[in-house]
Amino acid sequence: MKMRKRICVIVSMLMVMVLFAPFTCGDVKAAKEFYDENWHYTELDDGTVEITGFFGSETKLVVPAEIDGKRVTSIGEGAFNHYGVTSIESIELPSSVTSIGDRAFRNCKDLTSINIPTRVTHIGNHAFSGCSSLKSIKIPSGMTSIGDRVFEDCTGLTSIELPSSVTSIGNSAFYNCTGLTSIEIPNNVTSIGNCAFYNCKHLTSINIPSSVTSIGYDTFESCNSLTSMKIPTSVTSIGNGAFSWCTGLTSIEIPESVTSIGNGAFEGCRSLESIKIPTSVTSIGDYTFCWCTSLTSIEIPEGVTDIGKHAFYNCNSLTSIKIPESVTNIVDNAFEACNDKLTIHCEKGSYAEQYAKKQGVNIVATETPKVGEVFKDTKSKGQYKVTGKQTVSYIKTTATSGKVTIPATVKYKGRTFKVTVIYKGAFKNKTGITAVTFGKYITAVGSEAFSGCKKLKTVTLNKSLTKLGDKAFYNCKSLTEIKIGSKVKTIGKSAFAGCTKLKKVTLGTGLTTIGDAAFSKCTALTSITIPKNVKKIGKQAFYGCKKLKSITIKTTKLKSSNVGSNAFKGIYSEATIKTLKSKKAAYQKLLKNKGAGKNVRYK
Repeated sequence: MKMRKRICVIVSMLMVMVLFAPFTCGDVKAAKEFYDENWHYTELDDGTVEITGFFGSETKLVVPAEIDGKRVTSIGEGAFNHYGVTSIESIELPSSVTSIGDRAFRNCKDLTSINIPTRVTHIGNHAFSGCSSLKSIKIPSGMTSIGDRVFEDCTGLTSIELPSSVTSIGNSAFYNCTGLTSIEIPNNVTSIGNCAFYNCKHLTSINIPSSVTSIGYDTFESCNSLTSMKIPTSVTSIGNGAFSWCTGLTSIEIPESVTSIGNGAFEGCRSLESIKIPTSVTSIGDYTFCWCTSLTSIEIPEGVTDIGKHAFYNCNSLTSIKIPESVTNIVDNAFEACNDKLTIHCEKGSYAEQYAKKQGVNIVATETPKVGEVFKDTKSKGQYKVTGKQTVSYIKTTATSGKVTIPATVKYKGRTFKVTVIYKGAFKNKTGITAVTFGKYITAVGSEAFSGCKKLKTVTLNKSLTKLGDKAFYNCKSLTEIKIGSKVKTIGKSAFAGCTKLKKVTLGTGLTTIGDAAFSKCTALTSITIPKNVKKIGKQAFYGCKKLKSITIKTTKLKSSNVGSNAFKGIYSEATIKTLKSKKAAYQKLLKNKGAGKNVRYK
C-alpha cells in the first residue's frame, strides 16, 4: 500500500513538472501553432511567423509577407515537403524571410523558379534536394555556407551563382546535378565537402580557389565532362575517389603542397594520359590509378614509400614507370592486368628491382650517381656536381653569350636532381652573358659566381634564395636593378661592388647582414631602404655611392660595434636619412662617425 502511494506521488509530481515546464525553463522557445485553409504556421516568441506547411492548390505561389498582421520571417523544416505540394511550379518569397529550414522544398519536382530574398542567411540541409525542374538559382550575399545535400538531385539545374561571402560547401551539396555545366567557387571557400559534385556529368569546368585546403572524398566522382583540372597550391590533401571515373579528364596539375592522395583518387579516369605526382607525396594508395587505360607512363617521386593494392590495375597502355629507391613496399597485385610491355625503371639493388624480378616485369636498372660526380647537361648549357641523393650544384656554364636560365631540375642517369646552389665562379668573366634567371630551388650563390659579367643587365632571383656570396656580382657594370627576396639573410663582401649602373636595389625583409663593401662604388644608386632585421652593416658597405640621396633605415639594431668604418663615406653630400624618431639622435651621431658628411639631413 505504501509503495502504491509513493508511485502516485511521483507520477503527480512529474505531471506538474510537465505542465509548468514552458514557464520555468528559460531556454525553451515559446511558440503557438495556427492553421487556416492554406497555411500551417507558427507564431514565434519574437512576434514573427514561421511557415510550417502549405495545403493550397496553387501552382504559382506567392508566400505572403504577413499572416494575421504578423511578419513572415522563416520557412520551417519540411514546410513544402509533403503530399500534394510537389506540383508547385514557382514560388515567390517575401523580402522579410531570413531563414529556410531543412528539407523546406524537398522533392518539389515541378518547381522551376524561386527567389531567395537578400536577407536570407541560412538555408538548411536538403532544402531543395529533388527539385528536378529547378533551372537556376541565385544565393544571396549574406550566406556563408552551402549546407549538406542542399541541391542534391536537382537534375535540371544548369547554373547557380554563389556569392563571395560563402566559405564552405557541404557534403553532397550538388550531388547528381547532372545538368550543371559550370560553377564559379568563391575565393573565400576553404572546404568542399565529400561527394559535393558527384555525377555532375555535364560539368565542363570548375575553378578551385587558392583558399581551399582539401578536396573531400568522391567530390568530383563521375564528372565525366571535366577534361582538365588545376589544383591550387593551398590544397594539401586529395580524398579517396576525389576524381574517380572522371572519364573525360585528360590532364591534371597537382601542386607540391599536396602530401596525401586518397585511395581510388583517379580510378577510372580512362582519358588521363599523363600526371605529375609532386615530391611531397609519400604513398600511392589502393586503386589510385586503376582503370586509367590511357596512361602510358608515370614517374613516382623520391619520397614515396608505398604503392598500394591494385594501384595501377588494368592500366593496359602503361609501358613505363619509374620507381625510386625510397619505395620499400609494393603490393603484389599493384600492376595486375597491365600491359605486357610494361617496364619498371629503377635503381640497381633497390626494392623495386627485386619486386620486378619476382613479378616477371621488364626491368631497366641503373646505378645511383655518387656524391661528387660531375656531368654536363646540353639543354641548360651547364656543368653540375652531385651533392646529395636529390641535389646538385651548378658549377660551370658552357654558354658564352645571351640569356641563360638555370633550371629547377636536371636529369642524370635516369634520376631527377634539384639544382640548389650556384657554385663559386660558375659564370665568372663570361662577358657575353646578358641575362640570368634562377631556378626555384636555388638557395645560395657562391663567391664570384657572376663576377666580371660586364654585359649582364638583368638578373631574376628566386624566392628560395638565402645567401649571396662574396663578390657574387662584382663588377657587373651593366646591371641596372636587383630585387632581393625575403629569405636572403646575408649579402656577402663586395657582392655588388663596382656595379656602376645599378640604380635600383630592393632589400628583402629577412636580411640581417650587409657585408663589407657590398655596394661600394655603385655610383648610379640613388636610394636604399635598410630593412628592420638588419643588425650588421660592414665597412665601406656604401662607400663611394655618390648619387645616394635617400636612405631609409627601419632597423633599430645598429650601433657602433656592428656598423663598419666608412660604411657611408662618399654618399651624396646633402643626402636625406630617414630613421625612427626614437633613433634619430643616436643614428645621426653613429652615421657621422661612419662616414656620412656634415651636410647630410636626418628626419
